[in-house]
Amino acid sequence: MKSKVYQITAQSRSFTYESGLMGKFENFLGQFDLGRHLPEDELVPLKMHLGNNGAFKTIRPQFVKKVVDAVKKVPAKPFVTDSVRVPGYEYLEIAKEAGYTHLTLDAPVIMADGIFGNDSIKVYAGETLGEMAIASAIHDAKAMVVLTHVKGHIQAALGGAIKNISMGGISAAPRGGDWHQGRGKMHFLMGETMQWDQAKCTLCHDCMNICPSEAITFPDNVYTVDNEKCWRCGRCARVCPVEAIEVPISHEVFMKAVAEGANAVLKTFEPGKVVYINFLLEMQPECDCMPLADPPIAQDQGILISDDPVAIDTATLDILSKVSPLPGSRASDLVPKEGWDLFSLLHKKDGRLQIAEAEKLGLGNSEYELEVVG
Repeated sequence: MKSKVYQITAQSRSFTYESGLMGKFENFLGQFDLGRHLPEDELVPLKMHLGNNGAFKTIRPQFVKKVVDAVKKVPAKPFVTDSVRVPGYEYLEIAKEAGYTHLTLDAPVIMADGIFGNDSIKVYAGETLGEMAIASAIHDAKAMVVLTHVKGHIQAALGGAIKNISMGGISAAPRGGDWHQGRGKMHFLMGETMQWDQAKCTLCHDCMNICPSEAITFPDNVYTVDNEKCWRCGRCARVCPVEAIEVPISHEVFMKAVAEGANAVLKTFEPGKVVYINFLLEMQPECDCMPLADPPIAQDQGILISDDPVAIDTATLDILSKVSPLPGSRASDLVPKEGWDLFSLLHKKDGRLQIAEAEKLGLGNSEYELEVVG
């Protein structure tokens, strides 16, 4: 049986609030039976990425507020959350700068794994990852709404719903443990440190400046990593302009790890208790964890809603396989390839691999029916 995916289009047909994307989204949420997925009077995490300094093209707070209002009408008790990406206190400050606060959203904004990032519960993920630490505020919830700003990712190609719950639902490190049970394990299954090519390195220090845990230094001009501080996020390798740093993992293994991470998070919920909303708006070439925002790679394609993470991410890539790149964006010179989406072409990796791996684990169905509304 095909899964259902709804698409709210970005275009307006008249000069009225109801015909604009915000109005159509509000109207759809009013008609969508959230109560079928969310139990009454329970705490419900709205899982999203809160961005980074300079990453100002995340989900606009007005859209998050519409979801908060809809969840309260169930009635349930929403809170906006993510696991610690940069130090928790700093991350909450970043969220505030982006407009994500209790005052603007009418819901608390909290760190799912605590202000120090180590409040978590270990769960078996799969044969690739083994045991992983799930952020406690997500693990202990009975239902969840996943708000995903669709963007690119250097390793996953697609930053969609699956990656959002996988890498965002898992803590950086559990209490009493280290990155081996945290999200860093997805990046570093085949080794424990980045590989540095001294001959290529120009000593620009971009890697050191972007490191969220301040784990990188250059004593005597030698790339040095503090293994106690390092989260194994791989950001240093991504920003290196001469590819002098390499993360020791293959694309195929990483995609399996992402799917298993999502499996670990979702197995803490009963079937049908998670709703996914993908925002195909201001779609960035890189993850929102980067300290910048680029021109979007394609025109806004609206908002997708489903209760199936595999279906919604498949629909996302199908849409992005049919659109043209925007001039002036990092995707502007891409040559179209049959069946390939813009993110996969841009990052030269097949973004559908993570979807296929998730489907193998029973997380959803890639066969879907798309209903366009608005």
